[in-house]
Amino acid sequence: MTDESVTTPETTPESAPEDELEATLTEPVSRRTFVLRSMAAIGGVTGALLAVPVIGFAVAPALKSGAPVRFLSTSVAPTLRSDTWTRIGALADFEIGVPKYVQVERHVVDGWVQENAPVGVHVVRRSEGEAVVYDPHCTHLGCPLAWSEGSGAFVCPCHGGSFGPDGVVKSGPPPRSMVRYETKIENGDLFIGALPPGA
Repeated sequence: MTDESVTTPETTPESAPEDELEATLTEPVSRRTFVLRSMAAIGGVTGALLAVPVIGFAVAPALKSGAPVRFLSTSVAPTLRSDTWTRIGALADFEIGVPKYVQVERHVVDGWVQENAPVGVHVVRRSEGEAVVYDPHCTHLGCPLAWSEGSGAFVCPCHGGSFGPDGVVKSGPPPRSMVRYETKIENGDLFIGALPPGA
């Protein structure tokens, strides 16, 4: 009987990780692992497909309206925006120096939706031929403002902000004055136009 020497390939420390990787790739995948991986892949694809229209629905109105996108405070709701001139009433119906809240129907635009909706404004007549019209939302977080005879100011019920009859901040956290509509007077009637960009 002759002794046959069997030679085995020597595994060096460098080749060991490669051998383990090759063994991992070539070993059969169990049925359970295959099902779990398939379910994870299907769930990921389904989640991505559902996320696209939801994100599009949320972002499209802001992009189409032309107004700057805001992620925190929107002091004026998008449904209150309109570029058309709207009659508020006869200038003679407003007493000089006495703010008055008025609601009118306006053609408004909210992204791609256009409709007629009630819009509220505060009117302050300054003189025989001049009036200022303010948006009724606080410039802090958009809460509704109300005129208070006792304090002689527009008061915010949410965080204690107040504005004088000239729309300037008197107290509280509002960062800027009340938002004014563009106005015009024709044949004794007061009209409001658009709000300033970014308001």
